[in-house]
Amino acid sequence: MTALHVTLLSALLAWTLVLPGAGGPVAAAGIWALCVVILARSHPSGLLSPASLYLVLLGLFHLGVVSPVEAGLARLVDPPAWLRSPYVGDALGVSTAAMVAFTLGARARGPAARPAQTAPLPPHRELFWVGAAVAAVGATMLWIGVVQLGVLSSGYNTYFERALSEDVRLFGFGFMLFPIGLLIAAVGATRHEMIVLGAAVAVVLGPLFLAGFRGPTIVQVAALLAVWTRKDRRVARRITLAVAVVALLLVPVVRVSRDLGGGGSPGVRSLDPIQVVLEMGGSMYPLVVTAERVESGAEEPWLGRSWLMALGRIVPNLATRWATPGARALTPSAWATMHADAWAYDHGGGIGFSGVAEPYLNFGTPGVVVFFLLLGRLMHVWDRSLASDPYRAAIGAASFGFLLWTVRNDSMELFRAMALASIAVLAAWTWVQVRARGRRGRPAALEAAPER
Repeated sequence: MTALHVTLLSALLAWTLVLPGAGGPVAAAGIWALCVVILARSHPSGLLSPASLYLVLLGLFHLGVVSPVEAGLARLVDPPAWLRSPYVGDALGVSTAAMVAFTLGARARGPAARPAQTAPLPPHRELFWVGAAVAAVGATMLWIGVVQLGVLSSGYNTYFERALSEDVRLFGFGFMLFPIGLLIAAVGATRHEMIVLGAAVAVVLGPLFLAGFRGPTIVQVAALLAVWTRKDRRVARRITLAVAVVALLLVPVVRVSRDLGGGGSPGVRSLDPIQVVLEMGGSMYPLVVTAERVESGAEEPWLGRSWLMALGRIVPNLATRWATPGARALTPSAWATMHADAWAYDHGGGIGFSGVAEPYLNFGTPGVVVFFLLLGRLMHVWDRSLASDPYRAAIGAASFGFLLWTVRNDSMELFRAMALASIAVLAAWTWVQVRARGRRGRPAALEAAPER
């Protein structure tokens, strides 16, 4: 079956690269759905496997507007101007090629996962306690920042404007540290402890979700569910269903709250759950902006500059005195916002970015294909090693939510999260080694002791 999948996916990849716009928004949605089915059916965890979760979000965030509108499933009262851009076809083609390349990379080598490779993750005490400690520190920092900044009362949009002139490091670093610790603890947890960790997410991140921080919360919950399904698949699927229902009900409400906080006046249709899918499709916007700049020759390829910029951010700003930055750093997200919405750029806002647009901005369409082939392969290798290497599993799990975040944003926080996760896991490994040496040295010491 793998050979058939590879042949089919190779043909689809050629289709997306040759045919303008991958055949249109509806055809692109069909190709994406086929790729999701291939990945989900090749893994016992189904849609909760890491590769499937990534591909689901990649498709929803890039096709969530163009495909339903083209198919007549949704009608926009005020269609955004970018939908009429002549570069929508270019963006559609390259995003569909990315989805097919990712699926091909995840399925190109090796048969479907064997039971031994998808066995439940065993508990690991050191990982659990180190992760829990990191999560506790992160939650404390996060909520001190929430209180100091008045995040719950000032609103989501106001936070980013204030970040241009105020010290928000405690809030931002806590928002990163808490899920890192939580996911490390999840890899080492028992089935019953997973319930406690799930409750911790609801308590710590739930109010921020309602305050407008939907994306960062959703991706970390998805990462937790990917680990949970390797602990207790039956419970994880039930939790996933409950989370999906809650998201469909609350995301539109939070959208209205954010719009009102920003001075907007959303219509009644904003409360329709179908708006969840439509709003998620906003990642096509920065991809269209990128296509306009790259294909017209107005922007030279970055040639990996964005990833070097992200690597340069691994070490956080630990200065005891904070100084207002002289100018806003021109990250890919800021770059796209500057060209698309100057007012939002000047006020600290943004249009987000796209996991497809970043390799496209750096190396064009060939870069997108190579990047997603490698990412799919990396996801495949990591998933196969989960049951056999708890430390690699913990680093990957703690980084996975931030990888999902790059579907809708740039990679500026990804490498820092990976570094912090590696440090925390190294601490757990060191703890294991110290305890092991202590146990080995104890009998020898007893034998050497003189008789009394």
